Amino acid sequence: MRLELSSEGRYALRALLYLAWAEERVTAGMISAEAHIPRRLLARILARLTHAGLVESEQGRAGGSRLARPANEITLRDAVEAAEGPFGVTRCIMQNRACGEGAPCALHEAWEEGQSAILEYLGAQTLQEFLIQNPSGETFPGT
Repeated sequence: MRLELSSEGRYALRALLYLAWAEERVTAGMISAEAHIPRRLLARILARLTHAGLVESEQGRAGGSRLARPANEITLRDAVEAAEGPFGVTRCIMQNRACGEGAPCALHEAWEEGQSAILEYLGAQTLQEFLIQNPSGETFPGT
């Protein structure tokens, strides 16, 4: 089994890490080119991140985007939930029904505990921690 983010989730993390590394307002063109995010998706991703309070964006000639909070205050959970929406088990693993309808199935508790452990881990990891591990920006080829 593989737990993966959607493309938009991966691009959102990439954009946030780039903004944390840049430490200043940057244009969408720079983010797209240097963080390798398709320009057609970047506007939607930045809008979601702005709506979640993670990014501040300004339009116009001197416009661009930057982090709305310090990198040490933005967790991976914040980023992933901004891009992907809130996590939750919605379908029963054992039966074809909405999770939580009727009695929980045999795997319900184990699945919820696993999900809680993942969310707890993501909530403890900040953007700053990843910058400390990679301070030169090598994550972004060409920078």
